[in-house]
This record gives sequence, structure tokens and C-alpha cells, in this order.
Amino acid sequence: MSGGWTPPATALVTPWFGTGKGGAEVFCGGLARAVAALGRPVEILTTCCIDPFRDWARDQCEPGEETFGLVTVRRFRVSPRNADIYHHYSRLLDMGFELAEPQQEELLANSVNSRDLCRFITRHGRQYRFFFLPYLYGTTFYGMRAAFPRHAFLIPCLHNEPFAYMSILQGMFARARGCLFLSPPERDFATALYGLHDARRLLLGGGVTRECLGDGARFRRSARMDAPFILFVGRKVPGKGADILLRCFREYLAARPGSPLHLVLIGGGQLDIPAPLRERAHSLEAATHDEVRDAMAACEFLVHPSLYESFSIVMMEAWLNGKPVLVNGECEVTLHHVLQSGGGLYFTTVGEFVESAAVLEDNPALARRMGAAGAEYVRQHYLWPDVAMRFHNFLAQLDAEDRMTAERRAMADETAARRYNTTEE
Repeated sequence: MSGGWTPPATALVTPWFGTGKGGAEVFCGGLARAVAALGRPVEILTTCCIDPFRDWARDQCEPGEETFGLVTVRRFRVSPRNADIYHHYSRLLDMGFELAEPQQEELLANSVNSRDLCRFITRHGRQYRFFFLPYLYGTTFYGMRAAFPRHAFLIPCLHNEPFAYMSILQGMFARARGCLFLSPPERDFATALYGLHDARRLLLGGGVTRECLGDGARFRRSARMDAPFILFVGRKVPGKGADILLRCFREYLAARPGSPLHLVLIGGGQLDIPAPLRERAHSLEAATHDEVRDAMAACEFLVHPSLYESFSIVMMEAWLNGKPVLVNGECEVTLHHVLQSGGGLYFTTVGEFVESAAVLEDNPALARRMGAAGAEYVRQHYLWPDVAMRFHNFLAQLDAEDRMTAERRAMADETAARRYNTTEE
């Protein structure tokens, strides 16, 4: 009756893919592999830019197709951009200025974009369901415009940040047939900000793998780190709270001069460590994610001072390594995870940081119990098989709806044809 209707393939659309740098990219790859393992055809559509830390207007690899296990990756050339315009308007947003909609459009037009990618989306619009992530780049904004509305979905990876309040994004979220969220606070924030109360919303959750246990002794050997230390993992930039952490750690050492704790910061970005801290704070760049996990296994606890998160993979991996987490209480997402799991503590002031860190340093048995509680929370909610099954069930519901729509359309066409033939006779 439906004329041989078959479900569209699934395409995850992301600005870059290749080096595993950035939470959205790690999530995209993990979701693609987990869904493909369930027997669903899935592709990743991306640009020839392989990570966010390189020139967004220059191809770093050739366009075309690659296969990673069961997942096909299609790459498209990036489009020209004016980086000065993008950074100018981004700085204005960060400073609290409100951009007019033409300025917002200009900002996104000079983000990372690919006209070839958008042409592919339009040309093959009915062959795929497109899931765009994250929300704040040109590939998502213009890709959503290029897609058929019933085939356009968002996995926004949304943060409570100045960019999210641009009025031009209202239409982008309204265009999506559905929005999939990584945490309850992200879902609730998007619902309130963009008026999504009547929209299709799925609490998908982020995903992590059980196979993330590190080797603490190996990290200590490679880093030549014998002292106990606390760990920061992420980009060493203000938005991720690296500057906040340095201030808090300096006050911690001043308040507790007998503490043997060091601070290890792992991630990209430039960070100027103040002279008084250089013997106790160590800025590293891990070559592989296994090295990050080794550091997690070796640390006393993870400090996650970021203000802007939609899920936080590093928290989940620290918990699976049995470590408690100290988070910034101003970040609703990480605070939610800590309160729900009992897997750590939080701070909103320097004084609270000092008190909370002291509790974790002075009470190793309590710290172990918190780490174990966090690990159980991850196992219950955020392992990849469970996340993939939620996504699979979401797609199955769409299949049922779209098959029924196709059958009704076919029935209507048959009825119209019979009426026409009867009239002709």
C-alpha cells in the first residue's frame, strides 16, 4: 500500500570529525558506532576540517568517503569565511552586547560552513533523517535550512551561554521536527528559551563506554608525578573554568600550607600559570585519550570548574575510574549530575572550593564512596548500549509514523485515481 516505503538512513551532521577533540565530536562518533552496532544504517556528514582548533576555512583532508567499522564518514569542502568578523561578533556577545539579526546572520555566515554539504543535504533530503550537532555553528544553522523539515532534527549540546540567546536561533529550533537532549537541565533550558513545550523532545543522554579504565601507575611514570594531585581535563580557556581553578587552587594552598596536593591540567589551549604556582600546577597535553584516562586513575579527584556543559563525558569517565568530582555549582548540568549521583561536591565561591577540596583530601574513604556512587550512576543511565537503544526506539517511532503517513498518502492517491477513472467512464 505504501509503494515500497523504506526508512530513511540516519545521518549525524557535525562541523568536524577526525581527532576526537571536543565533547560533541566524541559523542557523535560514539553514537554512530553504537547505533550501527544495532543494525541501523548510519553516516557522519562533516567537513574537511578535522577539529575546532585549526583554520575553519581550510580543508585539512580530501573530500570523499571513509569507512570506520560500520560507519561511513562523508567529508565536504569548507567554504570561505572572514574570521575577523566572526571573532568580532563573538566577542561582542561575550561582553553582553545584543546583536541585531543581520549581525547574528553575519556571525553564522562566517562560522564553519560548507556549501557542498548543504547541497548534498538538499539533493538527498528524503533519503536521510539529518541530526545536526552542536547548535552553534554554521553547518547546523544552514544545514537545518537546507533539510526538509520532517527530516531535520537537532542534538543541540546546548549551554547556558550568550550565544544561545540570539533571536535568530528561535527559528532554527522551531524548524526541527525533534530535539534530542543530553541531560535534563539542557532539555529544560532549551524548552524555556525556545518555547519547545509542544515539540517532540527526547532525553537521549550522553554516552560513555565501560572500557575507560586508566592505568594510574603508567601515568605517574610518564608524567614523573609522584605527589598526590587533583586533575582538570578540558580546554584551558576561561569558558571551561581553567582560570577559576587556578585562583581557587592558589587560595587552597594558602589556606592549607601543609597540603601535598598538586594540580595537573590536561587539554589544549594556552594558559599562563602564575609564577607562585609553577612548582605545584602542571599544564600537560595528552597525545591520546588513554593518557587522559590514566591521569584519571592516578588523581585524587577531578575538578570540573566549567560553566558551560550540556553533559560532560570527562565527569562520567572519572566516575567509572572510581574518582569523586568537584564541580562548579553555577553550571546546572554538572551540578545536576553530582546531586543525582552523590558522586562528589560542588563550589560557588573560592571559600567553598577550599572547604570542599579539604573534605575530599582529608577523607579518602568518603572520596572512594563518592567515586563508587558516581560509577553506579553512570552504569544505570549513560552507557552506550542504553543510549543507543533510546535513539533506536526514537527512530522506530518515526518509522511507524512516516510509514503510516505514506500509506495514507497512497490510499488517498488510489481513491483520487478511482474517482478520476469513474468520471472518465
